[in-house]
Amino acid sequence: MTKQIGVIADIHSNYTAFKAAVEYMTGRGIREFLLLGDFVSDTTDTAETMQYIYELQERYDVRLLRGNREEYFIGQRKVRRGEAEGPEWIFNSASGNLLYTYELLTDRDIDFFESLPITFKYECEGYPSITCCHGSPASDRELLQLNGENTKEWLRRIDTDYLLAAHTHNQGEAESGGKHYFNTGASGIAIGAPGLAQCLILHGSDASEPGGPGWSAEFLNIPYDVDHVVNAIYEKGLMDKGKWFVANNVYILKTGRDYTPELVTNAKALQEKDKGHPAEWPFIGEEYFAEAAEALGIPDYVSRRP
Repeated sequence: MTKQIGVIADIHSNYTAFKAAVEYMTGRGIREFLLLGDFVSDTTDTAETMQYIYELQERYDVRLLRGNREEYFIGQRKVRRGEAEGPEWIFNSASGNLLYTYELLTDRDIDFFESLPITFKYECEGYPSITCCHGSPASDRELLQLNGENTKEWLRRIDTDYLLAAHTHNQGEAESGGKHYFNTGASGIAIGAPGLAQCLILHGSDASEPGGPGWSAEFLNIPYDVDHVVNAIYEKGLMDKGKWFVANNVYILKTGRDYTPELVTNAKALQEKDKGHPAEWPFIGEEYFAEAAEALGIPDYVSRRP
């Protein structure tokens, strides 16, 4: 008997891509989903994305876990309620993208995030168990790259033969020690796949199949209207609120090339060099983000549309 599960992660408020992925999968007969975190931020349609998730839960068998972005919003609510230390986000290139999303989330949404685990074990009688996470089983921020030594270490440590993760925005599979690692890639902002929603279908076989119990991954790259998503970033005010970080998001959406870590790190370093003292995030000047973006080759999407 063959089992099929749709796996989607790193939606990043890209409801257009998310819906395209779900509709393709349901058209293939998928009725069971695993959603592996980072549901919101970076594009505009946060409310639509959350409503679609709630509707999916009502219609299908859906299991979810939280990613690092969900952790950010849980943490910011605690800061704003006086329950935790930390800076309040402001509208600039460092944190404006996050604050824009935070203001679109409801308490119901953040309560929902808090209810989710960072890892779970998928189990179904007759099929091998799968360890599922966003980053790693211990941290939603750990990056498990396909050739990473930490990925191989996690494959050694887990008590299943399959590890399923996201977070890196790099789609693919790897094997080590007879165990298998699958990464969904990103449905919302895919690296190396502009205009495509990356996700996968897990195909499971039980003892009745010739090869015996096991899982294989069918990696998907589903086209969606990326220009609609980019236009919304301007029309719904996200570019004004998030500036150069959002310009970098547009660059990824249009080209598949990602300079996010370098942009933030370099802007911070430029300010520290200029001011002669450490820069406290998110209080990093726009001129430093502009300089860092220019050096990296990120176009000035802040002042003009692509």
